[in-house]
Amino acid sequence: MTQGYDGGAPDGFDAARLALRELVLAATVRIHHAGAGYAHDEPGSFLGSGFFVAPNWVLTCAHVVHAEEGGEVVVVYRTSPYDDPCAVPGQVAATLPEHAGRLLPGSWTAPDLALVRLREPVGHACVYVSERPNPHFGGTRVYYAGWTGARGRLEILDGYLSVQGTISAWSPEEQVRLGQNDLPPGVSGGPVIDPVRGEVVGVLKSRADHGAGGTSIGVEQLRTLHRSDARHDGAEGNGSHHHSAEWNGGDANGTFPGRAAPSLAAPRDAPPGGTHRGAVPPGPVRHTDTAPHTGPTRTGPTEHADLYQAVFHAHDRYHRDRQQPSDSTAPTWADIQGELGARPGRALSPHERGELLGRLADLPPPVSTRGLLGILGSLPGFRLPSLVPAPRGWRDGLGVLYEHARQDEARRLVIGYAMRILLADRDRTRSVLAAERALWEWVWHASTGLDSGYRTELTQQREELLGRERAGHERADDDPGRVPERPAPHPPLAPPGPSVLLVVLCRGWEPDRCDWSVCVADVDGGTTLLHETQRTALADLGDRAAAVLTEAFRQCDEPGRPAPLYVALPHRLLDTPVDDWRLRPDGVPVGVERPVLMRCSDRDQLPDEGAQSPGARPAAAWEPYDDGDGERRDRWHRLHTRQARAEVLDCDDGVRRPVPDTPALRGLAPHDVPVLCRLGDQRYASDPASLGRILDAGFGVAVWRRRRWQPESVCGEFHRGAKTVVDDGVGVALLPGVVHGLRRQVHAGLTEAYWAHGIALLYDDPHSPLPGTGDLLEAP
Repeated sequence: MTQGYDGGAPDGFDAARLALRELVLAATVRIHHAGAGYAHDEPGSFLGSGFFVAPNWVLTCAHVVHAEEGGEVVVVYRTSPYDDPCAVPGQVAATLPEHAGRLLPGSWTAPDLALVRLREPVGHACVYVSERPNPHFGGTRVYYAGWTGARGRLEILDGYLSVQGTISAWSPEEQVRLGQNDLPPGVSGGPVIDPVRGEVVGVLKSRADHGAGGTSIGVEQLRTLHRSDARHDGAEGNGSHHHSAEWNGGDANGTFPGRAAPSLAAPRDAPPGGTHRGAVPPGPVRHTDTAPHTGPTRTGPTEHADLYQAVFHAHDRYHRDRQQPSDSTAPTWADIQGELGARPGRALSPHERGELLGRLADLPPPVSTRGLLGILGSLPGFRLPSLVPAPRGWRDGLGVLYEHARQDEARRLVIGYAMRILLADRDRTRSVLAAERALWEWVWHASTGLDSGYRTELTQQREELLGRERAGHERADDDPGRVPERPAPHPPLAPPGPSVLLVVLCRGWEPDRCDWSVCVADVDGGTTLLHETQRTALADLGDRAAAVLTEAFRQCDEPGRPAPLYVALPHRLLDTPVDDWRLRPDGVPVGVERPVLMRCSDRDQLPDEGAQSPGARPAAAWEPYDDGDGERRDRWHRLHTRQARAEVLDCDDGVRRPVPDTPALRGLAPHDVPVLCRLGDQRYASDPASLGRILDAGFGVAVWRRRRWQPESVCGEFHRGAKTVVDDGVGVALLPGVVHGLRRQVHAGLTEAYWAHGIALLYDDPHSPLPGTGDLLEAP
């Protein structure tokens, strides 16, 4: 070990240490009892500490949370010293080891770890967790943080502890002994940080007798989490997900090993029947009742079937996305690691490592630990060490590699490892192919400076991979003007049923009021008017329409098949959160009960941008239309007969950009689905007209999310999720069910679906004109 920091470092180094401290404190949380009667700003409800290990995931000690009934807790956090504390409900997802029954105080054996998932999505900072294979530190001291209520008030505590050796080496119970500081009650569960490398290496556990020092439980012990081979909802254990042909699909719940959270499977306010049915988290989308797939048929695991992979894939993507250009001026973990002089494996810079780990996290995880060890063992000149616990994910293999490689060969081994991951057998969906291309780009840039012979070998391996793609997939060319030659393999859709239509029109002379009507649409396209009202305040529309919509649904719903709700709104009001409306005080949001799809009610008032603006995209790849309806019908037809592709219009890898004007949007390919990442971020003068431009360009299908944007927010997960559900799907005809399922998963507290919080779908069929739009609103 190198010598620890002794206070004599240069000013720049001191600044890096102070910045590291700010990052750690921003991600350290306190955990409280849940339920009525507990005040979360008083020591009486305080259980212990924890820290955000990934978006919406908290890592802590198992003994901190094990006694809570149903695994329910409350997590309290702050993102800066200037912010008020925020409390969010959480639930224990897994503990290590898995114990049944109630334990005596201090009797929880190693590794004493627990993962808590937040029950609702929030924005927060995350720590950087080391990928190194064992609890090895870069110095003789570690930094720690945690909360305590020892002095009658809640306060955060941080400082340094000396490294004094290990306990139970070479076993799953291995811990590092820490000393030279008193640890008061409550700090257990806080992070332990290697201050030399600037990364979290363990979870703090204070002594049961509250004496000096404690232990650090290595984060690598999370690799021993049990992996379930079958999801709670009955999906295949290999992680493949199946969309039902019906919009309301099959069960979308998932439970993870360890102490599963009962209310994830059946939320307290779930609709009758208990389970949530619908879409699945981002992953390969397949159907068992379709024509044979033309690509490879083997399937492998997805991260969502494995809690360990889900957490650390999310962790690595978060830190990769934080390195992208953004509005935030705050330093990232990679920035501070670079200032500390850290160089992982003596082969990569912290930013190179973060980018590589993020790209690896875009791929499906290893099929098995044995397969991962086989890849590591196949690297020339590398002696695979014996490790307990063994590596489990791509990040773990990388840590083993550059921690045990000789200095002169580390970079070459890292590149070889990445190439073997590229060549591994997996089901290559469109999103997986995109992830492989991104990883290849990293490999090619990382190999700059190596000898030409080695680079030639890499090129030959890449050609082998491309040959597999061509043999197994007939996919669209990367040119956005090209239409995929292979039709989308649509499954047989369920027979169409009745639907409910809510039409809202603004009163131009009263902008804060509207006129609205509710109709029931029959299977043959006919409509029956149930109700119409004028001069309703927009702010009261949800409450005023609740009773009428309830009656309309009662007339249309069938057991297990709720009728979809189409909401036709003026284009400037399309981001109205109708899916969040509750039709009764004790009910779930209407978007959880049934598909809620948006339509436009004022196409005659869309923005007119006929002129080609400077810098616009190329004109459409097909002949322009004399009438807008013809263009709409043609786009709708092309989009529903070929595989779709998501096109994010207002964000470029975290950099905000204005939505292109209408002529430029008409240049998008017929199979493109517009996606808006930052609809609520009104930065440009043209932003309020964004959806109007998309509609005017002939699009009937678009995806966006409603979210209040913060400078520290990252949007990579939304980009990835939107592209996956659109690109890997079997056509946009199933998107209503996919979005409905995602809303149910968000409501159920499934962390993997939180990227879809606030998601909305425009699904405006040009062959189904709105009824009576000219009869309801005549100016007096």
